[in-house]
Amino acid sequence: MKPANVIQDTANQKLLSCRKCRRLSNQLERLRVSHPDYWNKPVPGSGASSCSLLIVGLAPGLHGANRSGEPFVGDSSGNLLDEVLKASGLVGRVRITNAVKCLPVKNLPSSREVKNCSRFLVSEIEEHQLNTRPVLLLLGGIAHRALISAIGGKQSDYPFAHGAVHVMDEMTLVDSYHCSRYNTQTGRLTYPMFLDVVTTAGSMAYP
Repeated sequence: MKPANVIQDTANQKLLSCRKCRRLSNQLERLRVSHPDYWNKPVPGSGASSCSLLIVGLAPGLHGANRSGEPFVGDSSGNLLDEVLKASGLVGRVRITNAVKCLPVKNLPSSREVKNCSRFLVSEIEEHQLNTRPVLLLLGGIAHRALISAIGGKQSDYPFAHGAVHVMDEMTLVDSYHCSRYNTQTGRLTYPMFLDVVTTAGSMAYP
């Protein structure tokens, strides 16, 4: 069996060379001209190489991960997630990724684009299963459904709801509303709500 870091490096190389979604690739090409100092490439997961908690968001934000090259780094969603990870004592004990690796057009990936990225998400999950039975914290309904589809699950068996916990044979899923600025400004997701669900996921990953 290959070491986890070898599998991760191989997966990242394949990800960075992926051009399967032409619409997204074209958008990134345009952004390399208009924002030449941005990352403007598929964004690999980041964080601990071996851990029990994998956080899965939707996709890179234009001025966040698409700029920094790291999921949830550089925008309000990332700032909130960072605050909550610090408050729950999980800094350095999680890995963070997105269901879709490239900046989506108008922040909304198509179903085909979500499906095209599923192989990378599966690879990340398999990497974590080398060392542990992982807990996956899924941020938002699209990330939740993308994960269920990627592992061949039946959507109706695992309905999305904030705070829902789904115990599966090889992993545990914890759902949360996405920590987007829209959700926090409208009150759909409050800081205490988010802290509670992240703490719950952390206690399951590290009992």
